Amino acid sequence: MDTTPTLADPASDDTRWVGRRRFARVGRVLPVAFLQIVGTLLASRVLVGPGVGTGSAGPPWARHAFTGAVDPVHLGPLAIGFLVAGVVVLPWRWRWPRSVLLLTLATTIGYALVVSPRGPFVAALTMALANAWLRGHRWWVVASAGLAVVVLPTADAVLGRSSVLDLSAVLLCIAWATVTIAVSELVRVRLERVAERRRQRAEADRRRAADERVRIARELHDSVAHSMSLINLQAGVALHLGADLPDQTRDSLANIRDSSREALVELRTILGVLRSVDGAPDREGAERAPTAGLDRVADLVERARAAGVDVTLAVDGDRSAVHGITDRNAFRIVQESVTNVMKHAPGHRADVTISIGPDVVDLVVADRPSQPRVADVGSTEPLAPTGNGIIGMRERANAVDGTLSAGPTTDGGWRVAARLPVVGTDPEDAR
Repeated sequence: MDTTPTLADPASDDTRWVGRRRFARVGRVLPVAFLQIVGTLLASRVLVGPGVGTGSAGPPWARHAFTGAVDPVHLGPLAIGFLVAGVVVLPWRWRWPRSVLLLTLATTIGYALVVSPRGPFVAALTMALANAWLRGHRWWVVASAGLAVVVLPTADAVLGRSSVLDLSAVLLCIAWATVTIAVSELVRVRLERVAERRRQRAEADRRRAADERVRIARELHDSVAHSMSLINLQAGVALHLGADLPDQTRDSLANIRDSSREALVELRTILGVLRSVDGAPDREGAERAPTAGLDRVADLVERARAAGVDVTLAVDGDRSAVHGITDRNAFRIVQESVTNVMKHAPGHRADVTISIGPDVVDLVVADRPSQPRVADVGSTEPLAPTGNGIIGMRERANAVDGTLSAGPTTDGGWRVAARLPVVGTDPEDAR
């Protein structure tokens, strides 16, 4: 079997969706990791002052005692470990936004306590703050940003690495926290607007679909229901006026009258479903008859026998155990199979077998010639899926994650076999 994903394959869509989520979870962290680790390492190797004299910049603890030149900041294993740990936890920011925020805050403060902070060492913390803000944990973001503003620019002065507090570092840290929160809020507002526009488009599509269902219901009622009513009326008139008709003719007319009446009631039930939109049922024609299920297979067989088809029915198991969409689709598959025998092979005998197990329902409808064929086999036109019947049956089986096979048999007949789960999920019920 070819399992290559296609554009219309739901499994292919799921694979692409998982791939996009994996990229969003890990791929977006890579630029942040590069900026924090590589950028901080490069910043630690750059001289920040003129290099000599008493006016040279940089932390006092990094200056030579005799020349006053500023040495590059030495990042030991512990400092590098803090840098790496801050970005390692970011892929889990969607599942545990507060935990990731606390961990990145701890690694950032730990780095500032180990060495004099330089460069973009707050990149991971910035991403964690923005993520937590977008997830709605605003007080956690404000508290974490406030703690970072207090600790990061004062670490050198508190630990004695600098004799005075650098006011520019304090202002820079406040600006960083303010811009991070402001940009996060702008992004949140824009995302909410995009989601609202999508919701409005979905609502408009749903409304158009509802209008289309109502239009289809109206067209069906004006055409099919009218024709079915005429068929029922004319069959009844023929029975009333044809008292001297042969018994077989009267039986056929009675069968036409009863079948058309049942079809008309069922059609009106379907029209009521089409008119029902979002829990607003059609009060005028709501549920005129119960939905067809396996409990009506016996009536279906009797109608086929009345039409002259030799049909046998065998049911093994409790039919009440099957319900919902599986019950409806199982009946429709049997109905379509028996109808195909009546249309394409009226002289054949048909066997309907229904086996209901604890988990699956097996349906088999097989027909065969009443008498063995003695003429040329090639002269008999085989029963073939020329219409939409088999396509519709297969779609009904697939709708409940079942299987269906159909094909000719060696004795000149046709066999339809379906296996459906006892409990199926109705898309209308799950919506």
